[in-house]
Amino acid sequence: MSWEEFQANVYRDPVRGLYIIGSDGRGLNDAELRVVYERYVQTGALVVSRTDRR
Repeated sequence: MSWEEFQANVYRDPVRGLYIIGSDGRGLNDAELRVVYERYVQTGALVVSRTDRR
C-alpha cells in the first residue's frame, strides 16, 4: 500500500484535522501518521481494515 493510499484511508477528524487510528481517540498529525506508515505498514506489521462509509 502506498503512502497516498494509506493516508486516504485513515479517518481524519474534520474539526481537529488530525488522523484517528485505534480506539483511544488520540489524533495524529501528518508527520506522526507518516511514522506509523513507515514503521508498520511498509514492513507489513499492520493490517488496515477498510469499511465503506457511504
